[in-house]
Amino acid sequence: MDSKLEFNNLNIFYMNKYILSLIVLSFSFSIFSQEDTTFVQAHDYVDLDWNGNYDAWAVFPDGTQSYRKILMHYDMRCSSSGCSGWDYTTKIIILKDTGQVDENGNTVFSNDQTLANVVTPYGTYMQGNGTEGFSPNWVQRYTYDVTDFAHLLVDSVKMRAFYGGWSTGFNVTLNFEFIEGTPPRNVLNVQNLWSGSGSYASMSSVLTDTVLFIPDNAKNSAMRVTISGHGQDGEFTSGVYYHIKLDETSLYSQEIWRDDCGEVALYPQGGTWIYDRANWCPGDKATTRKHELTSFLSTGQDNVLDFDIYKPNWNPPEASYIYDVQLITYEEPNFNLDAVMEDIIAPSIKQDHFRFNPTCSNPIVKIKNQGVETLTTAYIVYGFNGFDTNTYFWEGDLDFGESEIIELPPIQWYSWDENLSFYARINMPNGAPEDDYLVNDVLYSDYEFVAEYPNTFAMWFKTNNVPNESSYELRDNQGNLIFSKTGMAANTLYKDTFDLEPGCYKFQILDTGGNQGWNEDGLSWWANNDGSGYARLREVPGGFFKYYQADFGTELTDFFRVGEYSVTLSEELSETLIEIYPNPAKNLLKIDLEFQTNHDVKILITDLTGKIISQNIRPDFIKGELIIDLANIQNGLYNCSVITDLEVHNQSVLILR
Repeated sequence: MDSKLEFNNLNIFYMNKYILSLIVLSFSFSIFSQEDTTFVQAHDYVDLDWNGNYDAWAVFPDGTQSYRKILMHYDMRCSSSGCSGWDYTTKIIILKDTGQVDENGNTVFSNDQTLANVVTPYGTYMQGNGTEGFSPNWVQRYTYDVTDFAHLLVDSVKMRAFYGGWSTGFNVTLNFEFIEGTPPRNVLNVQNLWSGSGSYASMSSVLTDTVLFIPDNAKNSAMRVTISGHGQDGEFTSGVYYHIKLDETSLYSQEIWRDDCGEVALYPQGGTWIYDRANWCPGDKATTRKHELTSFLSTGQDNVLDFDIYKPNWNPPEASYIYDVQLITYEEPNFNLDAVMEDIIAPSIKQDHFRFNPTCSNPIVKIKNQGVETLTTAYIVYGFNGFDTNTYFWEGDLDFGESEIIELPPIQWYSWDENLSFYARINMPNGAPEDDYLVNDVLYSDYEFVAEYPNTFAMWFKTNNVPNESSYELRDNQGNLIFSKTGMAANTLYKDTFDLEPGCYKFQILDTGGNQGWNEDGLSWWANNDGSGYARLREVPGGFFKYYQADFGTELTDFFRVGEYSVTLSEELSETLIEIYPNPAKNLLKIDLEFQTNHDVKILITDLTGKIISQNIRPDFIKGELIIDLANIQNGLYNCSVITDLEVHNQSVLILR
């Protein structure tokens, strides 16, 4: 995919994700925000260029007000000196004054509570040259609910952004959103039980039993656990569990593993981003879980809590874990019946939900129970303000703090010009006319319109060396299967033509064959021997109007509509074709190029630091195959850039002999 196509809005599916303005970012505040919201900023475009701590002061509210929800928004970008090509741990931490001073008379602060653990993406594609869907303005937002830390976010607080990298870096902006109201439970205390990092071999001695006195007024309690595995063994070994015990009685066991790295929202990336890992994925949050302890801990006495990391018959030479385990104690829940509309996943512009959007089909919402009474039924009312409502009856079984994602029936879109406000409301929980707290029953979301495609067009689908992994399908707005393609031959171009009636449709391209943890690697990826495939849409008759990203991981979903088609796409869009292969390469790299008009072409091979290793120039070139001699270049990962006066195309290339 080349930058000219992107800047001409050919690949809107990708560009909309990363070209974000402050207006777009601020909307995600307004999803929860009304007039009763206070915004606080800590870090403001702070570059994280080297391993260490980056501290900033934040002035929070004075603590006299009650807040039903506090959100922390962590915005990540490339640093002013570029993006690192490696995945590194970052943390957001509340600091506390130790009451001591150093030799220069400065106050000494120590880590108090960890709020976030986010692993940076492999930043090879993210340098800001407009390739692979990334513009110089790309930003990824990670949002955390930090309501339980309200009593610590008071007045002036020093906040820490920790960067675990050893090369330039990334950039952090940190904003807090305080939404007035009544929280689900009033927090009494948050205690660090275990926090740090260490080798797997040392875990038994580091994670010692902790004796805690639970006061009588602590009616509820929960354990907040964030843990991630690192090192060659720790990062890529499944079947390792953490165990929570009370007085030697097992309460919870949880595998330290993520099996969905090929589906993260921030893609493509330059490294092995698709590989499943120990509770984290590059460019995403390390998984945080909350385990309820209310029915287990005894108040008015000591409780012995134990936290272990263990896999039977496992003695890895290189495995370590980063962990933060916190105990939160509360008063009684504030509501007996409180059904919450927690999130709108589709339609939405949130980056977390990028793979579900834009959509013209089924809305997707997340509901939550924040009341003592188990939530078993509710009505979901949804649609566009000022138009007919849609109603869905939900049945389930949600205890306090539990949530569920619901895919709702499709809705009618009343306009493709005016961005009507979409809403979703939860009504009549457990048959009651209303619950105990109405303010969190409804959410609104902004969205982008899907692209309009011609009635007649063709899918050009070229397989790679392993076609058994790849497939694609076309469905209508009701989920009915219109067409599917499987069982294809290797390195073969398939052309399927569709003549569609007006409506909403969904293409889904899948790469799910083979080993789930390693082979969900799209149609083209640098770190395998699968070769290169692609998927494109072409108007019939006419030219290409959609170039799908080949490095998509597990799946790629494209919603579109067919209707009144007033733009001749083939007249607006270029048909530039760029194929770079084989990958991995040995001694020769082949580059197939086809332009609409003649261009002077420059081919650069650069290493991960940006140093030019090889340079080739072909003046006045329009079509053909260029061959680059790699015989004198050492094994390793490089970037191949195809540069013309109008566009830049980058692709990672592995040289391996």
